[in-house]
Amino acid sequence: MRSSRVPLACGIAVLLVTGCTGDPEPPEPQDGNEQPSSPPTEFRGQVPPGLDGEILRHLHGEDADVHPVLDDGGVRISPVEDAFLISSDGEDQHLLHDAATGEALWEGEAGFNGFASDSDGDPVLLMADTDDVPFVLDPEGEKVWSAGDADEVYLDGRIVDHPDEWSAEEPGGAFTVSDTDGDELWSYDFEPAEEESEEDAEDSDEGSGDEDGGASEDEGTEPPLGVPVAAWDDTVLLSDGDSSLQAHTLEPEEAGEELWSVTGRDEELDLPDTAAGAVPQILGKYDLPGNEDAEETDEDDGTDEDEDGAEDGDEDTPDEGLLLLRWAQPEAPSVLSAHDPDTGETRWTLQEPGTNPAAEPFATAGATGSLYDEETGTLLLQQASGGASFIAVDLAEGKERWGLEDDDTAISPAFAHDGHVYGDQRGGDTDSSQLVLDAVTMDVVDDELSVRVEAVTESGHAILVQDRQRFVHGPPPGEDTDEEEASGSPEDESPEDESPEDD
Repeated sequence: MRSSRVPLACGIAVLLVTGCTGDPEPPEPQDGNEQPSSPPTEFRGQVPPGLDGEILRHLHGEDADVHPVLDDGGVRISPVEDAFLISSDGEDQHLLHDAATGEALWEGEAGFNGFASDSDGDPVLLMADTDDVPFVLDPEGEKVWSAGDADEVYLDGRIVDHPDEWSAEEPGGAFTVSDTDGDELWSYDFEPAEEESEEDAEDSDEGSGDEDGGASEDEGTEPPLGVPVAAWDDTVLLSDGDSSLQAHTLEPEEAGEELWSVTGRDEELDLPDTAAGAVPQILGKYDLPGNEDAEETDEDDGTDEDEDGAEDGDEDTPDEGLLLLRWAQPEAPSVLSAHDPDTGETRWTLQEPGTNPAAEPFATAGATGSLYDEETGTLLLQQASGGASFIAVDLAEGKERWGLEDDDTAISPAFAHDGHVYGDQRGGDTDSSQLVLDAVTMDVVDDELSVRVEAVTESGHAILVQDRQRFVHGPPPGEDTDEEEASGSPEDESPEDESPEDD
């Protein structure tokens, strides 16, 4: 491994999405008996670093009192906010399982098409019924949307109605953006710009300026809009299939108005010529650490304003997040650029250690296999080639924290939680074991785990695999609420309640 103080060699790759694994290994028959022994029900050993709480229940065995799907030959378990998605080996039977209580939130036979987010950035599940009709579930098991038309596509909490028989090769036509209730927010026509030959481009460059060197385009010329590729709050992001992204508002009175745009030719990006014309890949929109505290401060009615109208504490208020793009170029390192989601302002740019594949035109947001630790604002990006298989990026500062080089290729980061990165390692004493890394420094926190961490939810509940048994570990149901009620808030305490000894 290498620390962040050592320059990173070239490299690039891809990341796991869910951090889930298969069923615990089947037990070997004992004493010639064809029936395997029952899995143990008592947890032994130490809980891995980064996890708080207690063992709440086990998931296998006659006394487990769990859903029958866990008795299948194999299941896959993925975290979804405060729940676990438990899928049969064939991935046609699914159970959404409350992590704290074990309650079945939703179950059914359906196709699973992956994870997405709603307009607030909260996770949702993309499903399809037995007739291949798409629908979307929230982490509580509520159906938030179901397709009524074959051309409808769920996009980050919005519904996009594409033109009939839409394709990336023929992307033009009439588009409609609606909410999940079917209310139209904005409709428009997209006419892609015609590709010009090299001769036409040269002629255009020669006659592009007037005598004063200014552009000769009509002031009323507008960009050709594009295809929706991402959305958040009341904003939709369009791609023209070339090197341009445009953010438009979905506010009722101003729907369709352009908020900002970015292209690879923008001077502040300072991209190489080979990358300036590339299709930008949208890696995602990320919240930075401390945003929740900032939102609570903004909602405080007692906030004071100074004489200039500025609110106290504005200088310390963290940014509300950033939009991360990747600009790939052939046979050269790709470049990351971070932008303010509201204004498009470039926050920072960072050259990656190696080449990454160019993005497909009109690809929606998402970085396959990327891992984000919200506690430290660290994003792990798998690299496609070169000497580094992963790099860890500080999203607030736009700097590389560390990377996995050639000697670390046996380590495969699986998921991140509360400042830790849990990784699978190969080539050790066992066929597959885990280790825990510090998300900021890459220091090894523990590489001799007695259990395997299969998944961790946002609420801190984990699936621990030990000796063919799955245990659920984490805070007991209602623990946080009980502690708050018992302790009370500082504002509720009065000086009269203090004892004389405290004075």
